[in-house]
Amino acid sequence: MKNIRSALFIAVLQIAAVVLPCYSTDELTAIRMRVSSGPKSSDRYIESALQKFKYMDYEGCIADATLSIQLKPTADKYFVRALARRETGKLLEAEQDFEKSAQLNPGSPNAYAELACLSVKLRHFDKAGKAFDQLFKLCPKRCVERSRRAEMYLLMKKPQEAINDILICMKTDKDPGGRCHGFLGQAYLQLHQYEKAVAAFTFAIDKNQFSIDARKGRAEAYEKMGKTKLAAQERKALEEEFSEAFDNAPFRSK
Repeated sequence: MKNIRSALFIAVLQIAAVVLPCYSTDELTAIRMRVSSGPKSSDRYIESALQKFKYMDYEGCIADATLSIQLKPTADKYFVRALARRETGKLLEAEQDFEKSAQLNPGSPNAYAELACLSVKLRHFDKAGKAFDQLFKLCPKRCVERSRRAEMYLLMKKPQEAINDILICMKTDKDPGGRCHGFLGQAYLQLHQYEKAVAAFTFAIDKNQFSIDARKGRAEAYEKMGKTKLAAQERKALEEEFSEAFDNAPFRSK
């Protein structure tokens, strides 16, 4: 049973960010009957919770995970319930569950990573900062989360701290999508280093011409430099290009 539960838990981690196809009521009923057969136990409940998460029955997952936690609380069960709560928009409760999962298993980076990113979204910067610190002690090369911490520092108006994280990221990641350079440009804007901001935003735009934030940031930097014509051209181009892209999008009716 433990091996089954572990395999299912790994599957949940793999599908947490993926939109799964819908299944018929009969298929879901058959799955639930198969999982729920036999005597109820903490393992049975969490196995059922994992299956329900897999098939997007998030409320059912929360209910079964809660029953499993009541019988035997463990880090992975809180983590599963946190994922389901986040999917249903219960962000404060999800944050509490990620925090509890990290407390019960402080050697695992996943709960710290999820807690940190969710806390940034909730603007709980102190909690997010502590979770990021613990995560990077365990996994210093986690670039995605490090870029998220840089984003947090920008929200906190701490541009130099943001730059420090971005530069660490770019030592191992050449920023093929330009996202880190977009953050770098924002940091230079906050530091009033407008030429550096333009250079960073230009790199981000070269990598992703549809980066609205980078285009807006470069226009702002031009404005601050007194290059009003360039700023006006940037904003006009932005408006025209994205208007055309929207009009030509496949979901638009002709």
